[in-house]
Amino acid sequence: MAKKLFTKKLSKTDIDYRMSVPMKSLYAFRIRKGEHCKEIGVTDIDGKRKRFRCSTRKTDPHPKPVLSSGWTAFAKERGLRKGDEVTIFVMDDINGAEDLEFQIQARRKMELFGKVFWTDPL
Repeated sequence: MAKKLFTKKLSKTDIDYRMSVPMKSLYAFRIRKGEHCKEIGVTDIDGKRKRFRCSTRKTDPHPKPVLSSGWTAFAKERGLRKGDEVTIFVMDDINGAEDLEFQIQARRKMELFGKVFWTDPL
């Protein structure tokens, strides 16, 4: 069972360089005190496992978390564009798992005759 962590409308920077993560979601990535990055396991809609790096600023009092390594390849692979939406889910704890696992879904916003539609997950 998965629980929604956050949904984010993508900006150009999110797609081309790194995706900013809402501060209120940082706790779920379980970055150890004194460290500023962590590799996380993510499963896409097709069941393929990916590795993303979640990192924070080292010196700023506002850590501003981002997903970097692995994320941009995923965005390119899925053909994500500015305005698309990504949802990250946290999987229920798996017995014996050291860390949480995550799922990712993306969808595209489409407008047709003035009405907004969203595609099935990409």
